[in-house]
Amino acid sequence: MTRSFTRKFGLGAVCIGALIWTSALAGAQSPGTSNGDVTLQSMVHMRSIADQLGTKLNPEQREELALGVTLNGTLQEPEKLEKFGITGVHKGARVTAMRVSPEKVVVEVDELEPAPLTRKATLRISEQGRLSTP
Repeated sequence: MTRSFTRKFGLGAVCIGALIWTSALAGAQSPGTSNGDVTLQSMVHMRSIADQLGTKLNPEQREELALGVTLNGTLQEPEKLEKFGITGVHKGARVTAMRVSPEKVVVEVDELEPAPLTRKATLRISEQGRLSTP
């Protein structure tokens, strides 16, 4: 065999191996599977979560709050956050919510005025998309 053929064959083998490895990794990271059993992830709409948090969504947000997806918005109704234990924040604060598991959402509220303040809470999310405290 020639040196050129050996290099091309080696490069081709590496590329094929990388494709096989990434497809196996992607399957392992799939949010809809658990222990080999297929489970359906409930579809939760961002607008519904934003409404429950009293938040106006930033433009160009996705429709669905899937696993690992972050909701970003501006607080419009601080009183809605109080029922989830997030107090002392004001209208205009930045709200970020990330779905970290099918049944959990981590909410973080940051503001700079009147003084720098950050509040966090982990909330449960039902299959119907309703938020509640754990």
